[in-house]
Amino acid sequence: MSNPIRVLLPDGTGYRFAPKVEAMAAGKPFELVLPLDSTEAGIAAVAGDVDAILAYKMPLTRKIIEAAHKARMIQKFGLDCKNIDLAAAREKGIPVYTRSLIRNATVADHAMALMLACARRLLEGHRVVAEARYLEHGYVPKSTGQQNVHHGNWIKVQGVADLLESTVGIVALGDIGTEIARRVRPFGPRICYFQRHRHSEKMEASLGVHYMPLDALIEASDYLILVLPQTPETENLLSRERIARMKPTASVINVGRGGLIDEEALGDALRENRLAAAGLDVFRMEPVPQSSPLLQLPNVVLSPHMAGGSSDRYWKVDVAGVLENIRRHISGEGADGRIDD
Repeated sequence: MSNPIRVLLPDGTGYRFAPKVEAMAAGKPFELVLPLDSTEAGIAAVAGDVDAILAYKMPLTRKIIEAAHKARMIQKFGLDCKNIDLAAAREKGIPVYTRSLIRNATVADHAMALMLACARRLLEGHRVVAEARYLEHGYVPKSTGQQNVHHGNWIKVQGVADLLESTVGIVALGDIGTEIARRVRPFGPRICYFQRHRHSEKMEASLGVHYMPLDALIEASDYLILVLPQTPETENLLSRERIARMKPTASVINVGRGGLIDEEALGDALRENRLAAAGLDVFRMEPVPQSSPLLQLPNVVLSPHMAGGSSDRYWKVDVAGVLENIRRHISGEGADGRIDD
């Protein structure tokens, strides 16, 4: 391709996204267009001569899309297109592409691991085997085969549960929440969600999810997964009052931020068996102080804020992936992830 592919980055220079893209685009057939003014008018002013738009967090409004009269595609960095005026793109005949990002998928994987560990009581199961608690029941180790085995759950670990026909509630169905819903669906639960702006019916149907108001979701969930960021509005979102309204058989999974939960109230509910379990990757104080009562509870699965994995590596892989998708579309080779809104 003789001419470079001109790619508009609406997010401009005000965030670390642009430097990551610049680094991965170096030596490749791209010319990046960054607005000096991050307002809608400023972005629209430089959109007139671009081949593609790489959208991240900045709103991609009708005005910007209409100004990009030469654009042949919009590539979303991630899955959630709530910041893109899809109707305007459709009217202009500009296809929109999305891409699953490793940096989101790894958090979703970790949320699944925490949820399954809570459901199957994996830590308790490990402890009873490692501590040889069978001696308390008078069991004697014996050779096993297909038939001559001890009865299942021979230490009688209590509270082992299933995802099948349960209700999984996801608070915030953005990029990470969407990845979680995709992973949960094959296990057979009813998947419900809450966020400020409800998704379209088509989007809900494609993911197999159902919208519920927040308090109703909290009360109905067998597994409540918190994915949202911590803001003044979400501080203590899972308050003592809301925890009290949860099912006693429910589990809480938090891969968002520690401040979303009243940790003292959560610890009280877990200790008093008013909640079944919790899987926590984030905390109000990190590292978790040794004085935290959460460390002494047998029905808690803890991890050291590791759900996001190695962010530097993921940035490189994910940015390279969206740039390659843009190149493939512009060169006529066929891109992946086109959405039909």
